[in-house]
Amino acid sequence: MKVKRILVIRFSSLGDIILLSSIFHNIKSQFRDSQIDFLTSSTFESVCCNNPHISSVIAFERNKGASEYKRIVSLLQANKYDLIIDAHNSIRSRILLFKSFGLFYRMRSNIRSIDKRSWKRNLLLSFKINFLKNAVTQREAYCQLVPVINGTIPCNSSTELFPSEDDQNRVKAILHDFNSEGKLLVGLGPGASFAGKCWPKENYLELIKKLQGLNVAVVLLGGKDDHEVSWIESNCDFQVLNVAGRLSFLETAAMLKECLFSISNDSAIVHFSEAMKTPSIAIFGPTTKEFGYTPFLPKSMLLEVPLACRPCSRNGKGACQNPLIRQCLADISVDLVFEAVGNLMEN
Repeated sequence: MKVKRILVIRFSSLGDIILLSSIFHNIKSQFRDSQIDFLTSSTFESVCCNNPHISSVIAFERNKGASEYKRIVSLLQANKYDLIIDAHNSIRSRILLFKSFGLFYRMRSNIRSIDKRSWKRNLLLSFKINFLKNAVTQREAYCQLVPVINGTIPCNSSTELFPSEDDQNRVKAILHDFNSEGKLLVGLGPGASFAGKCWPKENYLELIKKLQGLNVAVVLLGGKDDHEVSWIESNCDFQVLNVAGRLSFLETAAMLKECLFSISNDSAIVHFSEAMKTPSIAIFGPTTKEFGYTPFLPKSMLLEVPLACRPCSRNGKGACQNPLIRQCLADISVDLVFEAVGNLMEN
């Protein structure tokens, strides 16, 4: 199979794009001399900066409408890709491939699309019928899109990000000003894309108080709209470093590289952390491990409670139907999380 130029497509979301990072080194292991282009949303193009396996990032400007579709279609047709991997399989990616290669593009042997396993997820969500018990993780599903040549090569689904020297220097300057020298650094991600996935902010506040006895410094991470972070900072009697909304994507990765471990809801912070080889304690509520987004590092931990109503959401959207609102998160006690911290630090 002669493959010189490859296109990978994934527009969102932030966590998925981090999980997708493993596909690029896997492609290079199969097609060493290939050029890899990555088509993604302009919102997330900086996530993959400095990746040595990616030749170029093509940013899709969503707000430009039909003119942007036309531009990307022209690029796809002109670049004559030997292999196209649609790692999103969304309406947008399907429109682009249809406009570029015609109605029967799925029959082309050089175009491979991710199986989103939507019907299995819907059965689990709606009827609690689980056909995903033995399913591969999302990272592994991405890696399986890479054609194997010259025999079977084990899939390396470890994620990776590449902060620049400037990214790392800015983080070190922030930590120097914070004056955390001599203390272990722990990253906390109290926010999430949807509030339904958030462990109570009051619990994070109590956890911070417990962490003070372990000689650690706490850094609060997340986006500028994560109101949980500002609430915690305002109500905390201890000094914490709040960098939510202040760091770029790769600066966030660089900050997590400096951490001993992270504690987070089911959010991108888990994936940032593990991409920098920093273990994560992930708190899952309405979502579930069967969806494929669990932490993978040996020292990482997943905390969840078994409830008949779980999972109730793919991403934290929607109202809770349990008489005890968000029992899936409320039943994960501060003591349980602190015990996980102790176990991780002992190991």
